[in-house]
Amino acid sequence: MSIYLICLTTNGGLPILTRKKGNCENLPFSTIASLNGLHMFFKSLGVSLYTTYASNWTYVWHDFFNTITVIVCSCGVSNYTTERLPDLIFGAFSLFISRDEMSHPSLIERLKKESKNYLRLIDAILELYVHQLLGFSSCLLSTENAQMLQCLNDEFSTQCGSLFCCLVVGHKIAVATEGWWDLDIVDRQLLLLFLQTSSSLQNDVVVYLPKKSPNVAYRFITLSVSANSVLCVICGAEPSLRSLHDIAENTFRGESNMLHNMERSIPGGLPEHIELDSGIVAIIVANSITRKYVFSSNIHHSASTTRYLGDFHNMDVLRIFFDDSFSNAQFFKSKLTTSHVCEVSSQFWSLDTHKCMSQFDSNDNIICLLFISSIPMHTMKYIGKHVFNQIIQEKSLCW
Repeated sequence: MSIYLICLTTNGGLPILTRKKGNCENLPFSTIASLNGLHMFFKSLGVSLYTTYASNWTYVWHDFFNTITVIVCSCGVSNYTTERLPDLIFGAFSLFISRDEMSHPSLIERLKKESKNYLRLIDAILELYVHQLLGFSSCLLSTENAQMLQCLNDEFSTQCGSLFCCLVVGHKIAVATEGWWDLDIVDRQLLLLFLQTSSSLQNDVVVYLPKKSPNVAYRFITLSVSANSVLCVICGAEPSLRSLHDIAENTFRGESNMLHNMERSIPGGLPEHIELDSGIVAIIVANSITRKYVFSSNIHHSASTTRYLGDFHNMDVLRIFFDDSFSNAQFFKSKLTTSHVCEVSSQFWSLDTHKCMSQFDSNDNIICLLFISSIPMHTMKYIGKHVFNQIIQEKSLCW
């Protein structure tokens, strides 16, 4: 897997930053100039160049509001994932610089001033690009979710006057208000990445939301409520940080046992009572509307799994399969008409080392399962349906 990231000013072609990830050499300046020159050449002809492919490489160009051009070159990563990356990269700049300031002649100076903020965010995005699902929020499911969601909605969110609140447990969203889920996934991922890369669990920073509010600033506030749990709030000038701290303390003072039980689900992402069949190696459950997902490796899977999988990494295999399944589901959904229904409800991969199965439902939920290679097809279908229903239909999990 290899990734090159290049960011330049759109009009002058001045380099802002370059990054690489994986086993790859540094790009020479001549190659960077050629990649930008190719894009500018097509642009001069009135042709928009977005994506092209050569051998095993994918090349993506994206101009954002005639201010910053993002170029991504990747090998060994799905095309769907690669094409999602530029939005997040530009969002890292936009989180600290307003859209109006982007078009100002002093943009380069502003970028230099904010570099300490967006550089660590961009490095975190590349890590996310490698190890997690791009374009989805990582979540945690526990049997305390329903009770905690009621506490978040009825007490904390109401008292602080913000519609945009969430509880993050172990870098995963446990519960969140409807307003939080209504935010664009780019805004959500950037805010959580900011929290993950921050040196403190308590923050009160001014940010722009690249999708929701690119020119009007909000406050992004994070408050620690336990060793591994953080409250995130998006609000205006009021209430004060001290007031929010008092509200959080009063709301969650008696919920320490519930928070502790939720934190016990961190390693697997699923509650302990959901036992996965020994033939399952790993699982992803996602929703394409709210753009959230849960990933879990099965600690009870067969001891011989390692021999079957060899060097395959569970998340890498499932992520590639998920990207393919999700793309197909979106494609067929776009083709649905009242006169002709054509919908894929499941998809399978069968290789020497493993088998994969995905299943969809009418509520835009997707489940992807990674199995050992020896499991029969009919057993995969039965196990997949059982696990899907167990997670989706249990009300306490608040999926």
